[in-house]
Amino acid sequence: MNFRKKKKATRQINGYTVLIIPQGTKNPKRMTFSSSKAKVIVGVGVTFVLGLVLIAGLYASGMNDIRRVQTIKQDNHSQADTIRQLNEEIKSLEAQQKELANKQTEIKRLMGISTESRRSTQPSRGGKGGEVAYSIHERNDALERSQNIKTSLNSADKELDVLIAKVKNDQSYFRRLPNQWPCEGEISSTFGWRDSPFGGRSESFHDGLDIANYSGTDVVAAGDGRVIEAGWKPVYGRTIIIDHGAGLTTKYAHNSSILVDEGERIKKGQLIAKMGSSGRSTGPHLHFSVFKGDDPVDPLIYLPDR
Repeated sequence: MNFRKKKKATRQINGYTVLIIPQGTKNPKRMTFSSSKAKVIVGVGVTFVLGLVLIAGLYASGMNDIRRVQTIKQDNHSQADTIRQLNEEIKSLEAQQKELANKQTEIKRLMGISTESRRSTQPSRGGKGGEVAYSIHERNDALERSQNIKTSLNSADKELDVLIAKVKNDQSYFRRLPNQWPCEGEISSTFGWRDSPFGGRSESFHDGLDIANYSGTDVVAAGDGRVIEAGWKPVYGRTIIIDHGAGLTTKYAHNSSILVDEGERIKKGQLIAKMGSSGRSTGPHLHFSVFKGDDPVDPLIYLPDR
């Protein structure tokens, strides 16, 4: 029998070899890893790198948060200083306003004119509308106080003009003065900051009075003047604007129809439109505004009690 010596089969090992060649004459170093060990090493390396990236990202985010907090603190500090200065200025204006009111009272007493009284007007639940471009989400005390001062100063300005006109016996001034109610109805929204009539949590500045009544109610001119606009305006619908001279203009908005033409001269109490709900409106009403120059003033300064 022939016995052949079987060669021992060599097991082939799948792996990876890393060869390190040093500088100089030193022999190179060889490091061999099996596939499983190589996978473990690669996994550890990837995990380490990802960990470093994550730590770097968290560090950058933390630094951004710190810088953001510091910026907010600086802004809050600056805003607090601004509000403090604003409140001090308002206190000064309120003192001047009180002094002016006392002088007016004394002047009217010397002229034999009784002091006007004004009843507060509570809005009804009728139609509302108007501009919403100045919408905000919060209203602070300083803003409300400043608006009250503006209204008071405008009222004082009007009273002084009236006194001067009386001294001069200027009848044309009283004809131009927008002191006739433009329509019958209930006030559904007053002048100043208010909750949005179209829902939501926002507030908006209302530059006039909303007077609600049935559609088709007569709308008349509040004073003598000239029609400078008569037509459709965004938000306000069918609108009339009358120039009364001396920087005074009035606006009549949301009408169902317009009965005057641009450029036409009209008299106090003249029929100019019919009440409606055109434009951005929740129901039939007249939006009535009074402007001194470019600034809106509270129409109740001019309109008599009723």
